Amino acid sequence: MDILEIFKDYIFAVLMALFLAYITYQQLVTNRQKLKLDLYNKRFEVYTATLKFYQELIGDGVTSETHKDFIEKKEAAKFLFSEDASIYELLNELHEKSFKVKAFKGHRKELESSPEIFSKAAQESLEVVNWSVEAVKSLSSKLEKYLNM
Repeated sequence: MDILEIFKDYIFAVLMALFLAYITYQQLVTNRQKLKLDLYNKRFEVYTATLKFYQELIGDGVTSETHKDFIEKKEAAKFLFSEDASIYELLNELHEKSFKVKAFKGHRKELESSPEIFSKAAQESLEVVNWSVEAVKSLSSKLEKYLNM
């Protein structure tokens, strides 16, 4: 009888260990999926912040809130897309070039007094807007592999 009780205790312990191993494995799978989803959400935020920044840039002008949000997401992109540095570089270039558009829109009245300077600033602003259309298309294609689940 003692051997039978010891045998039952071992079987119970083995079954309990197997059950706990299964639960641990399920937690591992769940945590990996959550990590992938969190990473996806952060990457998607970079894309949506860029689109909002671009839309306001070519529209009435970028608000300071949108600009700050874009800068935060642009800097986060350095780490979120570390295996493709061209994404960060494209975002950084968009940010740098955007100042020409912002300056033109913000000082339009002052620039109108000098037609030559106004014309040059308008041309530079238009070039940035045209470039940014292509930049956003390029960004979309670069992010495609990260945002297609």
